[in-house]
Amino acid sequence: MRFNASTVFMLAPQRHGSNKTQSLLAARHPSLFGPFPPVLRQKFLPLEGALGDDLLEAMVVNANLSPRPICSRGGDLSVPEVLAVMEDRGLPGTVLGIMSAICLTGAARENRTDARVLCKSPDNLLFIDEITRDVEDAVFIHVVRDPRAVWNSGNNTPRGPQTAHASAMAWKDYHSKVHALSSRLPIHTLRFEGLLENPELHLRKACLFLGIPFEPSMLNAHESLEAKGAAMSSAQLWGNLDKPVQMDRANAWERELPKRDIEIVEHVCADMMTKFGYVRSLPLRELEDEDAKVDTDIKVQAKAAEPRRLQLEHLRQLYSKHDLVMGP
Repeated sequence: MRFNASTVFMLAPQRHGSNKTQSLLAARHPSLFGPFPPVLRQKFLPLEGALGDDLLEAMVVNANLSPRPICSRGGDLSVPEVLAVMEDRGLPGTVLGIMSAICLTGAARENRTDARVLCKSPDNLLFIDEITRDVEDAVFIHVVRDPRAVWNSGNNTPRGPQTAHASAMAWKDYHSKVHALSSRLPIHTLRFEGLLENPELHLRKACLFLGIPFEPSMLNAHESLEAKGAAMSSAQLWGNLDKPVQMDRANAWERELPKRDIEIVEHVCADMMTKFGYVRSLPLRELEDEDAKVDTDIKVQAKAAEPRRLQLEHLRQLYSKHDLVMGP
């Protein structure tokens, strides 16, 4: 069943500035509503058949356990409230349809019923087949970030790749897939460095792609209730949302990454870096793949609390009840 989700899907892996990008685009724009992903959507997919008519209630419960509320007004969602949106919008009772309804319910609570949802779920690329098959009006904002900056951002965190080589391979794989899709899907690529260096220019380009007017207030997204609430809930995870754009972070990797790590990332990502306009900083030399896989001196320095632990525990209970095994 094809349906209109009134949704812009963001394609961005972790450590790409997706939270900041979503905030700049949606926090102050009347035509976009950008909630923190309310549901661990990918993990609900194996439960779709097992839960049947109970899927809606389970996803609403899970959304209410999110570390950030669906909208700045707060308050739990109700099943009748979300169901009413589904019926009004003609949304199916699938994981994708219910997720759309939950987000649109949040928009309605913000008195933004005409706004499109800006969905930054990190599993959007994994759902690309379902999205393109089922969502009639789907468009995509692709956020790409320099792979050296991605590794520099993630190299002391417990989540994601733990070596320069693993980080580079993940970057290359993700953006190669999006690049291949760009010839057949409506995708606008936004370079995060460009957004940091000249936010107005790149926000205007994104607005033009989406067919909405640029709003000067977008540049003050850090002053929004959503940004302040997110930063207050976890300074470690979302502390930059209530701060202005930090232009100095665009090239921080040049000062902070060891030369060896830079060489590894550039070796792995060279071709895709060129496609997205990133220039190598070190002379090209032969580097065997095995040499690039060596571990580095950078180790995890701090372990952040899992922000979605309540949602994960709820999902584990659902999986156990239906004799299913939940992956990591």
